[in-house]
Amino acid sequence: MANYITTKNKEQVDNAALIRYSEFENGHACYVDALCEEGFNFENSIVIDVDFLPENAEYVAIENHSAFWCRPSFGKDLNNVPNLTQELLAFDGTTWHCIVPVVDTVFKSVMCGKKIIMSTNTNDITKCENQLAYVYEKGTDPHKLVESCVTKAAKMRSVPTKIRSERTFPEMFEYLGWCSWDSMHIHVCHEGLVEKAQEFSDKNVPIKFAILDDMWANIPSFLNLKPDHTFDEMVHYMHRGKMECFEGAPDRFPQGVKAAIDDIKALGIDNVGIWFPTTGYWKGFLPGGKDAQFLGSVLGETDEFVWMHAVDSPDETMLIVKSDKESTEKFFDELCGRVKSWGGDFVKIDNQGFHKCYRYRRAIGQSSANVQAGIDKAVTKHFNGAMINCMGMANECMFNRPDTAVSRCSDDFSPESREWFAKNILQCSYNSLLQGQMYYNDWDMWWTDDEQAFKNSICRAISGGPIYVSDKIGRTNPEILKPLSLGNGRILRADLCAAPTADCLTVDPTCGNKIFKIQNKAGANGVMAVFNVDRENRSVSGSVSPSDLPCFDGSITTFAYYEFFTKKTGFIKYNEKIDVTLENNDQVCLYSFVPCENSVAALGRADLFMGVCATTKCEIKNNTVSLTLAEGGTICVAIGGNKKAACVKANGKVIDFKQEDVKLTFECAPCDTEIEIILQ
Repeated sequence: MANYITTKNKEQVDNAALIRYSEFENGHACYVDALCEEGFNFENSIVIDVDFLPENAEYVAIENHSAFWCRPSFGKDLNNVPNLTQELLAFDGTTWHCIVPVVDTVFKSVMCGKKIIMSTNTNDITKCENQLAYVYEKGTDPHKLVESCVTKAAKMRSVPTKIRSERTFPEMFEYLGWCSWDSMHIHVCHEGLVEKAQEFSDKNVPIKFAILDDMWANIPSFLNLKPDHTFDEMVHYMHRGKMECFEGAPDRFPQGVKAAIDDIKALGIDNVGIWFPTTGYWKGFLPGGKDAQFLGSVLGETDEFVWMHAVDSPDETMLIVKSDKESTEKFFDELCGRVKSWGGDFVKIDNQGFHKCYRYRRAIGQSSANVQAGIDKAVTKHFNGAMINCMGMANECMFNRPDTAVSRCSDDFSPESREWFAKNILQCSYNSLLQGQMYYNDWDMWWTDDEQAFKNSICRAISGGPIYVSDKIGRTNPEILKPLSLGNGRILRADLCAAPTADCLTVDPTCGNKIFKIQNKAGANGVMAVFNVDRENRSVSGSVSPSDLPCFDGSITTFAYYEFFTKKTGFIKYNEKIDVTLENNDQVCLYSFVPCENSVAALGRADLFMGVCATTKCEIKNNTVSLTLAEGGTICVAIGGNKKAACVKANGKVIDFKQEDVKLTFECAPCDTEIEIILQ
C-alpha cells in the first residue's frame, strides 16, 4: 500500500506519511502522522491508497458536489468514484463495503477514485498528528453496515460526534409548519405574514410553526431592485447583499420583527423562527454600517467565497465573523439573542458550508469546529437546541455539530418541476446513508398546489423529519395536508431517516425499468413508499416484501400489509413478495407492514399516510383486541385465522363496523381513543 504526500508541482513523496491502523472485527480505522514544510493546503495533500477494495463492485458514492450539498453518484468501477466523496457503499456480489472519510480536529478527508485525500485550508499547518483519516467496514447487511461504520467514524474522532439517537428532535417540529421563502421572497413583510396566518386560521389548517426566511433583513442594496424584477435579478441582488443591521427591513417591518411575530402568534402559529446565514448575510456586513460597528472585533475581512459570483469582483473581500472560538461564540450569541428578544423560538442558520472563506487563515477542521460549536452553544442557550441547520452537508459541518439535531439534506425546492422532484427524492433518501446516521433529515419546503404536491407529501410523511410548506398567499390546499397530521397539526413521524431499500442502493433509479423504494421504521412496524422516477416516464416494475425492510430481521414470520391508495389489505410471510407496476411518474404506492400476533394486526388510521403511528397500544387477550389511538378517525385492523368481529366499542360505546375478508374498518370520533374489538 503506497502512502505519500502530493505537492504543488504534483511530485509524490513516497513514505512521507506514517499510517497506523486500528483493527476491529470486519474493518479498520486509519490514523495518519505526516510532515510537509510547505504546509498542508489544498495543493499539498496526504494521499492514502485504499487498494483493499474489490476490483469490480457496484457502488453509490455520497458526493459533496457543491460546498453545501451532497448527492448520490452510481458506478461499477471504483477508480471512477467522484471527487469529494464523503461516503462510499459498494457491493461485490456477496459482501458490502463501506468507507467513511473523516474530518478530525485539523484535517479534512475525502475520497477520490480508490484514494483518500487529506488536506487543510491553510499553509500554516506543517504537521499532521494522529488525525483520523477514514473508517472502513464490511458486512452482509448494507443498512446495518452504514450505521455501524458512520457511528465508528463519529466516535473514533479526537472529539467524538453524537449520532442521531443521541440528539433531541425539537418538539415544535413535531407539528406542521410553513416557510416564507417560496411564498414571498423579497416581498416578505408584516402584512403578508399576517394575511397568510389568517388564511391558515380560516381554512382550519393547523400550522404550528413558521420560518421567516431570506430577504426580511435590513439590506440597503435591496432598495435598488426594480418592482418588475425577475427571479434571477432578485437572486443577483440577494447573493451580493451586505447587511446594514440585523433587524427587519424598515419599509416592510416598520414596527420591527417583534410586532410581526406577535401578530402571527395571535393567529395560532405557536412558534416562529428566523432565518439567517452564518455570514450574517450572503456578502456579510456593510463596512461602516450599524452592525459592522457594533460587532466590531468579532468581524474580519476574509477571502471572497468563489460560488458567490467572485467573477464580478475577484478582489472583493467580505466582512464576516472571524473563525476563532471567542468570536464565533460572541457573534452567534448576539444574533440568536436578538431573535429571542423578538419572541422568536428557533432559528434556521444557512450557508454553513462556507469554510473556504477562511482558506489560508485557519485549518478547516479548526474553523468548522469553532463555527459549529458557536452556533450550537447559542442555539442551546436561547432556544433549547431548536434550529434547522442548512447548506451544511460538507463533512466538516456534519462531524462538528455538538448538539443540534435537524439538518437539510437537499438543494433548494424548485416549484412546478418533475425533474426537481426526482432530484430531491434521490438526494434526500441517499443522503440518509451518511447525514441520516447523525441527524434528522429535513427534506425542505414544498407547495401544496404544485403538480408534484401529492408525491412531495408522501416523501415528507415517510422522511422521519419536519414537514413544512411554503405556499403563496391564498394557495394552500388543506386536502393535501390532511393525511400528514392529526387534527392539532401533530405529524405522525417515522422513527429513522427514510432511505432506499437494499436492492435500490447501488442502482440509479432514474434509468432502467425498476421501481424505486424508500423505507422507514414506525415503532414495531415498517413503512415503504414506492415511486417511478424513470427519467423518460416509462413503466417500471418490481416487488415489495417485509424482507426489504431493515427493521425486520426474519425473526417475525407473518405480517399484515396495507396499501394506502388501493386499500388492499392482507397477510404476508417475511420472504413473500407483492408485485408492483407503476405505469408513469405520477403513480405511487405506500405500504405499511405490521407484525401479526394471534392472527390480528392493528394497521391504525387508514386515512393518514403514517397511520400505523396513530396506534399507541395494541393488546390481545382471549377474544378481545384493545387499542389505544392517538386520535380517532378511519381505523383499519387485519383479522385472519377465520376470526370475525362480533362487536366494536369506541370509548365504551358500540359503533358500526365493516369486515371484508381480513380487513375490518370502522369510523370513530377524534376523541374516541379507547377501542375494544370483541371477536367471535
